[in-house]
Amino acid sequence: MSTAPARALAVIRILIGIGFLWLGVSMLLSHEFLFGGLLERLTSTGGPVRYYRQILPYVERYETFLAHFSGIVSIVTGVFYITGTLISLTSFVAFAMVLNLALASSSGNWPRFLTLIAASLALLLIGRMGAGLTWGVDAWLIRRFKDWIVLFPLRLKAPQ
Repeated sequence: MSTAPARALAVIRILIGIGFLWLGVSMLLSHEFLFGGLLERLTSTGGPVRYYRQILPYVERYETFLAHFSGIVSIVTGVFYITGTLISLTSFVAFAMVLNLALASSSGNWPRFLTLIAASLALLLIGRMGAGLTWGVDAWLIRRFKDWIVLFPLRLKAPQ
């Protein structure tokens, strides 16, 4: 990838990281969200899609744990995006998080559902394009380890 597109991709990666970091910190600082607000927030935008409702009893039982866990994972994802560390794996985790959000909160709300699906696919694309190789720790890791170890699961070789 030439220099200008690689830098633009790195800027997009950093902005996405700031968004995930902000989201995670705001989750952990919201007392209402951490203790009973997770299900309320999910149902306020449409609730889970039909076949995803079977998971709801487990979410109710472990709501406080899941709220803390999603906040911490969002913070770690944001830090990894900002620093460009293991972007392929980070993008896969972010894809799973956004896809889960789409399934858990978009019943009957097609614009929201399609937007979240598009965002999750864009996160996969960012990981596939090697966004951490410019201004990121991935470039340093590639020089010290094999390509496929650093770029797993979305790539096997670094772009030339």
